[in-house]
Amino acid sequence: MTGARRWIVRLLVSLMVVIPTASAVVYFINPFGVRSLDPRQRITGHGLYRVPSSNMEPTVMPGQVLVTRAGYYARQSPSRGDVVTLLIPEHPGQVWLQRIVGLPGETIAIEAGRVHVDGRPLEENYVSPDNRRADYSLTMPAVTVPAGHYFMMGDNRDNSMDSRWQPLTRREDITGKVIGSFK
Repeated sequence: MTGARRWIVRLLVSLMVVIPTASAVVYFINPFGVRSLDPRQRITGHGLYRVPSSNMEPTVMPGQVLVTRAGYYARQSPSRGDVVTLLIPEHPGQVWLQRIVGLPGETIAIEAGRVHVDGRPLEENYVSPDNRRADYSLTMPAVTVPAGHYFMMGDNRDNSMDSRWQPLTRREDITGKVIGSFK
């Protein structure tokens, strides 16, 4: 075997050992703070999800594939307006997609189809007026968001199982921030 060929074989064999070993180490160290056991998310810090429902229309359509930064909120504070993936303890094993509307300590209410935060209307150009026709989308009594929790809603207000129906979302249940999408 020539010197160049021997060098290439050694390099390839080394890579066959180094890459899986390094991947296993990164998986167990979990440097991105990912809650998922999915190796793709724990090793790369990103997740891919195909959207199964219409709860985020018109922002996100069924069938779209979303790219998320898994573990993003392990080091960042969630912000109003962020579209996030989250876990719902009442539905183990499922990952849901919703928008952060209310932050800890705020009071959220719906009057005449508009979300109000601490008594002020929230500008929501991502919600279509056609998606706010049901009674529960037009009015909701005031709810104060406790510390460590967030009020979530889908953009398709008439077709979203969100904080109006579910317990408020704990910070540790927010698993990633949506950073992109494609069909």
